[in-house]
Amino acid sequence: MLTIYRASAGTGKTHTLTGDYLRMLFAAPDAYRHILAVTFTNKATEEMKNRILSELYLLASGQSSDYTGMLTEAYRLTEQQLRSRARTTLIRILHDYSAFNVSTIDHFFQQTVRAFVREIGLPGNYRIEMDRDLVLSEAIDGLLSDLDNDEHKDLLEWLLRFSEEKVEKGETWDLRTEIRKLSNELFKENYKAFHSEVNRDIADRAALAEYKNMLYAILRSTERQAVQIGEKGRRVMEWHGLFPSDFKGGARSAFFLFDRLAEGNMKEPSATFRALPDHVENWYTKTTPPERRQVIEQAYAEGLNECVHDVCRFFDGLMNYYTALAISRNLYTLGILSDIEQQIRQWREEKNRMLIADTTELLNRIIDGSDIPFIYEKTGTRIEHYMIDEFQDTSAMQWHNFRPLLKESLAYRRANLIVGDIKQSIYRFRNSDWTLLDEQIRCDFPASWLTEKTLAENWRSCRNVVEFNNALFSVVPQLLQVLYNEGIDQAALSQESRERYAGKIVSAYSRSYQDVAPPFRAKEGHVRIELLPDEDEHSWKDEALQRLPVVIEQLQKNGYQLRDIAVLVRTRSEGIRVADTLLHYKETHADTPFRYDIISEDALLIGQASSVRFMIGMLQYLNWPDEGTAARTVEVVHAVMQMKTSAGTSAQTIWKEPETAFAPEILSELQRLSHRSFYETVEGLYRLFKADFPENEQVFVQAFLDLTAEYGERETSDIGRFLKWWKETGCQSKIAMPDTQNAIRILTIHKSKGLGFKAVILPFGDWEVDSKSSTMLWCHPASPPFNRLHVVPVNYTKDLCRTLFAEAYYHEKLHAYIDGLNTLYVALTRAKEELIVFTPDDKASGTQVISQLLRAALVSDCHATAEGDLLRPLANGYRPEENVFEWGKPWQPDSTPASGTEELPMKRIPSVRPDERMFLHLHRQGDFFDDPARRYGILMHDLLSRIRTTTDIPAAVSAKETAGEISREEASGLIERLQTLLNEPSVRPWFDGSMQILNETDILVGNGHSSRPDRIMLDGKRAVGVDYKFGTRKDRRYIRQMSTYIQLLRAMGFAHVEGFLWYVELGEMEAVSD
Repeated sequence: MLTIYRASAGTGKTHTLTGDYLRMLFAAPDAYRHILAVTFTNKATEEMKNRILSELYLLASGQSSDYTGMLTEAYRLTEQQLRSRARTTLIRILHDYSAFNVSTIDHFFQQTVRAFVREIGLPGNYRIEMDRDLVLSEAIDGLLSDLDNDEHKDLLEWLLRFSEEKVEKGETWDLRTEIRKLSNELFKENYKAFHSEVNRDIADRAALAEYKNMLYAILRSTERQAVQIGEKGRRVMEWHGLFPSDFKGGARSAFFLFDRLAEGNMKEPSATFRALPDHVENWYTKTTPPERRQVIEQAYAEGLNECVHDVCRFFDGLMNYYTALAISRNLYTLGILSDIEQQIRQWREEKNRMLIADTTELLNRIIDGSDIPFIYEKTGTRIEHYMIDEFQDTSAMQWHNFRPLLKESLAYRRANLIVGDIKQSIYRFRNSDWTLLDEQIRCDFPASWLTEKTLAENWRSCRNVVEFNNALFSVVPQLLQVLYNEGIDQAALSQESRERYAGKIVSAYSRSYQDVAPPFRAKEGHVRIELLPDEDEHSWKDEALQRLPVVIEQLQKNGYQLRDIAVLVRTRSEGIRVADTLLHYKETHADTPFRYDIISEDALLIGQASSVRFMIGMLQYLNWPDEGTAARTVEVVHAVMQMKTSAGTSAQTIWKEPETAFAPEILSELQRLSHRSFYETVEGLYRLFKADFPENEQVFVQAFLDLTAEYGERETSDIGRFLKWWKETGCQSKIAMPDTQNAIRILTIHKSKGLGFKAVILPFGDWEVDSKSSTMLWCHPASPPFNRLHVVPVNYTKDLCRTLFAEAYYHEKLHAYIDGLNTLYVALTRAKEELIVFTPDDKASGTQVISQLLRAALVSDCHATAEGDLLRPLANGYRPEENVFEWGKPWQPDSTPASGTEELPMKRIPSVRPDERMFLHLHRQGDFFDDPARRYGILMHDLLSRIRTTTDIPAAVSAKETAGEISREEASGLIERLQTLLNEPSVRPWFDGSMQILNETDILVGNGHSSRPDRIMLDGKRAVGVDYKFGTRKDRRYIRQMSTYIQLLRAMGFAHVEGFLWYVELGEMEAVSD
């Protein structure tokens, strides 16, 4: 049986999941090995594991547990038997922890894919790559760098045409942004569903060019027609001596549309213009002079009315024009999509990596081609029960992978569990699909296999908070549904689609009503919505930010700790405004008894610390010392000047003047750093300037050093590549902070999902319900001539409703509306006791933004839901004279115990120069040799194998120093020694670059054997072989060995062959003949 729990916010789904897991767990001693519980975040996984283990411990130790009665009844156990079984199970799990299958969905998929690496052609030691932006950036770089190859000539021409057209339109010719925008689609499931069709369509770039020309022909033909219509109308007006300003509206007359059309501006006619045909009374006003009215009526009768009709008919018949326009906007980037995909495949192979986004697709192929028992055999486990949490966040492809596994389990009548809530689906940008929970799951399994249960009691929030959300979300979905239906009533949709969409929003919220759990019924709680005036000189957001510290102070007066308070925002930029406001208020109100400490996502950005910005500036200087040095120096100095040093020395002491170059002693050290490995360079910068770094930024600097070390392990670690990665991806890295810190949390609504706070403040309660942003839709152009391509990418814009893709537009619009509404639901259901919202007093008609929805709901007098649940009318709490809604009074929370954590200041990070560290020297041929002479000989051999000409000496020695095999002093001596040796008159010609050099190169002898001289030099038909000897003893074996080399070189066809033994330390050169 598959049990589907529909769990609204705060209904205790973790408690329910734990109970069901324990029920399955007690069925057999090793049941944990056959239960898979998956959720979508590491934090949720950790919470579920801890909850299960904690309850097992309580049961095993005989302590009070909520599940004692349920388990004793289900298995007819005495309390002693229950304790014994719980103890046995707990010990088994702890001793077999890797088989405790509670994980994220991605982890489970990766585990399964690893069992099939051979079948799907993956190397066994592949690594998972999480950084999609890094991969895409490198793929685009690879694509552009390959353009000079002849095999990419057609791609180069395609991109050149693209650039030319963008310049002609007055747009930027930089293609990287456009390419990246569409290339992001490669990782999305919407694209993967059409992958093969797209690749088939774009394989022939010449055919794609013909398709583009066809689109442009439609656009140009239509635009010419618009110009002709505009010119015709203008001529009629001129013939009668009229100007557009002579008509109703004057300088803003609707008749100016003819001028715009004649000039090639395809602006849509306004509602005023559409009221003109056949209604001459709308062409003038009561105050229009009689003589002009007469001329207007004459023009109306003599062709101008027909011109107005022509305009309306023209714009009513533009489906092909808008369709061509929508397709053309992404056609050029569509044409290179397969090239980007090829670059990504090549990157995967070269780096031996697999993208996290590939896992689901690969598992899809595995499950489609295998039976379930074989999958279990390969993975070494057999799952009998599945539990899927947060099912509304599951993607269609993930469900495609889980469905056969669940079906196999259900066929054996085993218990399975799904938990979800459509109202909390806010991750559609990560491919989540709430329609799976809403309807698909019922289509995939027989009704007899399914049991649906609704968790109806709210165990998080006080009564007023619960009842406010009950009332609000019984009204708002209806308002939004009416708005949506107005659009589809005018659209060219099938009747089936209209019926399917017409009640979808209301249906999604049909189970939103909650009862207050018994422990919370006596606690009223407090809800306050303030509608703020929005004036030009003082925006409502400024007012909200001014009110914010006052509210926080009041909450502290009422007994709330800072950790009890959360400020929720919609976007990162809003979070920055809130953080800046509170930090500024804290600085300017130092004498107040209240605190304003914050934890914000952006405050945790590693790159926000001035110390880190300084080190990035220094790396830029080291990487490009001669390019715009002055500008970068100013940038670096500016970052240093921002530091509030506590070391007693101003950071300015390291500079001569801010606008000049570095002081000589600094330049000297920087020069040395530039020859070290990447990480040692970064650490060296820290060591050089750490005295000027603020004490309170040490945690950021440590995180930055960790980040550079991790980057060095993962990628080719040179400064240039790191700086590029930092700019595109790394600058978004954050430090992890403990939840126990006593500070106000500033976080986005998306990050707050699953969390609860005693007091929640929503300072900016206003956003567009339909946030179009940069959504891309993949559509089937069903009608000719557009159906030459099977699938096309189009931008989600309002004009799309006038194209062949109206169905896709309204499908996306429905999901966008529910996304916006769900975001509001998640925000308002985080509060336990206090909910405070600031929103603009938006009296405008309509409900397209959250503020309009809130205002319309607050004045409504709705008393009951469709199911008959009693509701308090929101209008009862609205005080229009104050523009405030309020239920309850400011709440006095239970006393919060002091934190059990101790704050320890982070001290300076210890850093030791590389040449002062203790090294264990392990050499390729000389491991554990105590003999310094032997070690020296091996080292010199290795160095000479890296040197082709004398110019290679410094780099060869530097590489050994960077690897930690020699100290700085040793490096200096070796460079001097090698330069002396290689400039000896008898040796100099070998290292002056006049001959072709082969160092340590095998000569194949046959029978699988080979010989390897230390150095071979070739000059036409002449060959010279050399072996280096660093001992003080000569040996006849050396001569025989060199004679063999000479014979082999002669056999290879060289007419003049010489061989030498160079006794380096003896200062002798011995010629050898064969």
